[in-house]
Amino acid sequence: MGDSISLAKIGEKPFTVTFIEDSDYTNGSETTPGVKCTVKETLSDVDGNEFQKIHTTRIAIVNKLKNTKIREDVNERKNPLGPIKCIKEKTKAGKDFFNLVDA
Repeated sequence: MGDSISLAKIGEKPFTVTFIEDSDYTNGSETTPGVKCTVKETLSDVDGNEFQKIHTTRIAIVNKLKNTKIREDVNERKNPLGPIKCIKEKTKAGKDFFNLVDA
């Protein structure tokens, strides 16, 4: 078990991001861009394990959290992001995607 819980496993629980770092996922020779976030809250998985870090490779979330201004605000200026939560939305074309919104 790692030091973080997947964003997919916390559902729509609100959280506050206090630090963002790159955390790519590698499967064989294929690498998928990802991020890992330290959060203010303690989040639990179904087995009761507690975490203060979440990780994800969800494209829209990764793109948002790789934004230079957001990273500077959170990591350097120490301005937490949140509380926010991850929800599923639909594009105009009807395709599902995940988005971070105010909790």
